Amino acid sequence: MKTTPTFRPRFKFVLDLDSHEIAERFSQYVAQNDNVSLTTSQNHFILSHRKQQRHYWSPFLDVSVEREDEKGPSLVRCLIGPAPNIWTMFMFVYGFCGFVAFVGLTLGMSQWTLKKEMWGFWLLLIALLGMGFMYFVSWEGQNLAKEEMIDLKQHIDKMFNCDCFELHDEYMK
Repeated sequence: MKTTPTFRPRFKFVLDLDSHEIAERFSQYVAQNDNVSLTTSQNHFILSHRKQQRHYWSPFLDVSVEREDEKGPSLVRCLIGPAPNIWTMFMFVYGFCGFVAFVGLTLGMSQWTLKKEMWGFWLLLIALLGMGFMYFVSWEGQNLAKEEMIDLKQHIDKMFNCDCFELHDEYMK
């Protein structure tokens, strides 16, 4: 696995802790560290930077803990990604551009077969430019959030005294 974050990096690893011990580690770490905040729901944790430090592109670390049996180790799944409202906005814009591209292609093909002026293809071009623009914006957002993504990953490493990417690589073998 790459050690530099990519868009919505995912990694998972196994710990010999139960979900209560993991929750306790999260609570203790956040209490000792003023830079991060924690949201919890049963075996699901969301680690982020404090509101005062966040900006539009600030990432969130989404952690879920699963345990197959009472005595076995816990599987920890991590996802570093944008805030849910940012993700939803991007998916909406991509979906809308895809719809406009479909309409433009359909209209343009109909106009072409009827030997009419083919202005429908302009909608296709506009939609493709919109998708390209959104890709560029997301790429810039990733660059703006890169240091914060690395910081969130380092918080998890400190919390569990490990290199989570190495544990992920071992788990995936």
